[in-house]
This record gives sequence, structure tokens and C-alpha cells, in this order.
Amino acid sequence: MKYKILIFNILLILSFQIYAQKTSKKISYYGGFGLSLSTGYTYFSLQPGVIYNVSSKFKLGAGVQYTYLKSNKSYYGVNYKYNIYGYNTIALYYPYKELEVGAEYENLYVKQNFNGVANSFWSPALFGSLGYHYGPVVAGFKYNFLYDPEKSVYQDAFIPFIRVYFNL
Repeated sequence: MKYKILIFNILLILSFQIYAQKTSKKISYYGGFGLSLSTGYTYFSLQPGVIYNVSSKFKLGAGVQYTYLKSNKSYYGVNYKYNIYGYNTIALYYPYKELEVGAEYENLYVKQNFNGVANSFWSPALFGSLGYHYGPVVAGFKYNFLYDPEKSVYQDAFIPFIRVYFNL
């Protein structure tokens, strides 16, 4: 089980989360997308959401997500398949133009098949985040205050991130 979580989180940490953003006066639409394919391995993730711009310094949002992860190839004798469905709510605060402070609640329903053993469970997360803007790029970290190593889809409570924003 530790191998699948490690592989999953390495992909999350090393991959870019690219967000498309279309803005009106008060509403922003965004979405995250991830894809990784190789021999015997598939990773796909889709995360659409909406953010309401309360003011220039404060935003509230909500989103849904789906992740599919499968390995047909035996990696140290481990074969696995995951379907992860979930939702999130987020609050972002901008005390300075370059600084983003966030709080996010995420609840994921995980259906897994690990070496032929099926299991399903809920994996909640409460993140506090801090990011630095440089042009359209935000780099930072988030910390999961509800981290449980037995029921988390993440390898660790501390997760670095990079986001690239662009307009449609």
C-alpha cells in the first residue's frame, strides 16, 4: 500500500497543476487536469471548479474532482487500481499582491483494488496553504491538518505545489 501512495504523491508533487481561468466581474471558472501514461501505468485527473470573487483580497470557491490510477505492471509485486471521487471548498486571501493564503476542505471517496483486495473509504483533508505569485505562476505549500497515514491518498501531510494560471 505504501508503494501506491508513494507513486501517486510523487506524481502530484512533480507535476504541474495547470488551471484555466475565465473571469467575469465576480465569478472565475477554473479546472485542473493531469495525465500520465506509460507501459502498464495510467493516471488521469480532472478537477473543475468555480470561485466567487468577494473582493480583490478574498475569494470563495468550490469544485469537484475525479482521479483514475491503475498499474497493470507488477512493481515489486504490487498491482493496483484506484477510482477517486470528491469535492472541495476553498477560501483564498491575498494580504499582498504576491502572497496567497488559503484554506481548503477536501473530501474524497476512494475505491481501490490493491493486489486483488477491494476496499473503499472516505479520505477527508483540511489544508492550510501559502503561495507566492510571480506573474501567472504560484509556488507554495499546503499542509493537511486531518492527515491520517492509514486513510489518506497523500503520502505526507505537507504538499508543495506549483500552479500556472492562464486566460482562455
